[in-house]
Formats: sequence, structure tokens, C-alpha cells
Amino acid sequence: MTVPLRPTPMDLTMHDMAQACPTVSQTIGVILHLEGTAPTLSELRTHVSSHLKDQPRLTHYLHGPGLKARWHHDPAPDLNHRVREQHLPSGDQHLDTALTDLVAHPLPAEGPLWDVWLLAGYAERRYAICLRAHHSTQDGMGMIGTLTALFGTAPAPTRHPALRAGVAAYLSTVRGMLAVSTVNNTWNDTELPLTGHRNINWADVPTQRLRQAATARGGDTNDGFLAVLSGALRTWAAQSWTRGADRTLPAITMVNLRRAEEHDRPGNFFTFAPAPLPCHEPTAEGRLDQIIAATRAAKDPACHKAMRSVMDLVPARAFHALATRLTTPDRATISTSYLAIHRPLRYKQDPVTRLQPFTWLPRHHPASIVACSYNGTTSICFVTDAALPGLDQLPRLCHDAVGDLPRSEDEPQAGGRAERLPHAGVTLLAPAAARDTAVVIDFDFVKGILVHQGNLPAESITRQATLEEAGIDSLAVTELSMILEERLGIMITDNELAKPTTMEDLVSLVAQRAEKTIR
Repeated sequence: MTVPLRPTPMDLTMHDMAQACPTVSQTIGVILHLEGTAPTLSELRTHVSSHLKDQPRLTHYLHGPGLKARWHHDPAPDLNHRVREQHLPSGDQHLDTALTDLVAHPLPAEGPLWDVWLLAGYAERRYAICLRAHHSTQDGMGMIGTLTALFGTAPAPTRHPALRAGVAAYLSTVRGMLAVSTVNNTWNDTELPLTGHRNINWADVPTQRLRQAATARGGDTNDGFLAVLSGALRTWAAQSWTRGADRTLPAITMVNLRRAEEHDRPGNFFTFAPAPLPCHEPTAEGRLDQIIAATRAAKDPACHKAMRSVMDLVPARAFHALATRLTTPDRATISTSYLAIHRPLRYKQDPVTRLQPFTWLPRHHPASIVACSYNGTTSICFVTDAALPGLDQLPRLCHDAVGDLPRSEDEPQAGGRAERLPHAGVTLLAPAAARDTAVVIDFDFVKGILVHQGNLPAESITRQATLEEAGIDSLAVTELSMILEERLGIMITDNELAKPTTMEDLVSLVAQRAEKTIR
């Protein structure tokens, strides 16, 4: 277990804002939909209790005034107040109502700021578990870490920032932070001032549509999500917000800066980067290309290192001043974030089939939108200011915008192995139930996984293609790692799979590791 150090400037800023504006809820969380018989409340409390000793996010909280707060430790928080249940009447509409109410329900007033709710009775062989936490103690990746600890089958994948960053990376980071806090005068309409009253809605879209469209043009799933959001906001602005029509809408995206050794640390290890939404662009292709170009710098490992250094070195008061500027009406912006949970979740033997994230709405902001990919579906949560006409229609408009995404020409399905080119790879016995079969680890095998399970375009995956040219993003790398581990027992981490330069190098790595597995 990692003992928390001094709170980050983001932690203290969140904590101070919560004390200064207690009516602005900072509750974030996720709703897990499960198949099976709901556990008893006692069983769920026992399950959560068994993880407390190695989960600092569940036993630590900030205590003290504003920016002077420090971490306090409560090794045995009262689970009678933190693990609770609601028994609902039959019908999914009752679940929807309960979830909407629960998002706004206050967190425990004392001690660690989190709770877990069991929701059952609305359907046979189905139930939901809702995990909620205060943003001062858990960010998005922290929430994934908590989910993985409580309901996961394997540790959450981690990313390692670059070891060095040049002057250009630091200058780009500082420019980006200053750019997002400039005056934009998009949302400060005196006739329709933002009230802070919020609407919350969700939309579910196929992850592969976001991913296929973006990776074919050099982007990733987050780019696909932002392009869809841009298309939806373009339609909305034309219909309901003329001062935002045919213009780029200011937005920020959250960038994870958490290091591998900090995977269990409470608090916030992220920063924000500009992600202007090209709602002025008339074509879906044009919007996607502009999004990919705008987010490229934020994905650069050198920029990640620079962002983390800035976060570590900037005094809390300076960071607080910058963040506070973002909550003024003339500088307000749309907040976006994207998360992905790659490995299956479950409670004991009951699988989690669907996830719904939810987030908070910063003061004076028009909308806060978070997307989470899990099990082939990306669930998007829209928290919007109720004063803006028609903004609660974003889920429907996003469904329409997904249909507008560019599609690559359909490739014929690959035939049986006998129809493919001769292979030169490693033959590995499949584990467990498939022991009577053998799998050949070669280029065709790896390509088949990436095309059929990863939904990548087949034409871009050639032997000499770089991983970027082949459209392999972090999500594809993680899925390949999972399939190799779960089907064949080949253990290769996400970070190892991301290192090869070309597809041929990647296949060689997999084949070499397969040989070691045989031995």
C-alpha cells in the first residue's frame, strides 16, 4: 500500500472549492450493471471490508481548511453508512429514477468521502452496484483502480510517462494551460445566465464505431468520442444557441498523469489540456481530422512528463488561481474526459455487463461530459446546465453523430487457416478446455486478433507498418494483451506490447514469449 504524501495542487483546489461552494456537488462515480442474484447487504459489506486494508482511496480523506488541508487516515470507516441498499419496485424505469436521484444524494458527511449502493428488485437476475466518491479523493483513473480492486479480475493497466521532456514540451504545456483560461464569451449570455441547476443523461454507443473511424485517420477512441460530441454540439448550437453556431466551442480534456507506482494513491493525478471542438466544420471527416490534430500534443509522452512536472512544481495557490479563472462565466468551457476499462469486472461469479459513469459540473460551466468504454460499449454521461435550451437532447444528437462518422470499406472476412499464406511461427497448445487444439503464433494470428477482436482495418496492418500506421492505439494493445493471457496463457504487459516499432517486431515479440511459455 502506498502511503499518501502531500496532497496535489488539484486535490487542494477541489477541496477548497468544495468548502467555498458547498452547493456545487463534486460527486463522481460509476454504476455497474450485473447479471445474477443480488447479494445480501451483509455479504456486500464483508466484500468491501476485505479490501479496505490495501485501498488507501477508501481509508483516506482531506481534512482542514482550504489549501492547508492534509490527508487523514481512517483505517475502519463505518460501512453501515457507506455500504447501503435500495430495494426497488419491478421495472427498469424505477432503476433509472433511483440512479438519477442517487447521483445528487449527499456523500457521508464525515470521514472518507465515498459510498457503495446496492440496487435490486427492479428485474429478475439483474442488479446494480453504484460506487460514488468525492473528486478531491479520487480522479477518473483512481475510480478505475478502486473498481478493479473491488470487482476486477486483474490489475488495471498502467502507463509510464517518458523519462525526459525538452523545452518545447514545457512551453507547449504552459501555453496550453494559459490558453484554456482565456476569455471566450461563449456561455455568458445575460438573457440566459447559467444557473448551476443540472440535468444528467446518458447515451450508449458502439466503441468499435468510435475507434474504427478514428484509428483509420491516425487517432484513437477518445478522438472518435470528441468528434461525435462536436457533431452533436454543432447541431444543437444551430438549433438552440446562436452565439455558439458555426464556431469552435472551447473545451478541455483531462490527461492522466498517474505513474505506475501511484496506482493505489488517493487524490488527483491529472491535468487539463485544450481540446477545442470544431463545431464550425460541416463534415464529420473534417471534425475528426481537426480533433486528432488538436489532441496530438496531449498524447506525446514528453508532454506527459512536462505536464506532470508542472503539476508537481506549481504552488497550490497558483494552480488554484488558474483553476478558479476557469470557473468564471466569461471563461467557462466544456469539460470532457474519456476512460476505458479493458478487463472484465464481476462481483464474485456475477459478470458486470454494462457501466454508466457519472461526473460533476464545475461552477459556471455549461456541460461536463465523460465517456467510459467497457465490454464493447461506450457509455457517455452528459451533465448539463438546465438553463441552456435543448442541451438535454445531446444523447440523441450524439447517436445521430455516430452514424455520420466515416467508415472504411468493408473487408472480406478472413477464411480458414488453410486459405491463408504459409506461416512461420510458434505452435502453442491452447489451455484448459481447448487442450486438444493448437494455435500458430505468427503474423496472420496477431493480425486476426487485431482485425476481428480489435476491429482495426485489415488493409493498414502490414508486416512493415508501424503500430501507428496499423491503427494500434492503447485500447488495441490492451485487448491484444488480454486475449493472449486469457486464451493462451501468454503474459505480455501493455507496455511491452507498445514498444515494438513495426508489426513484424510485434509479432516477433509475441512469438518469442510464446516459446518461453511452451518451455
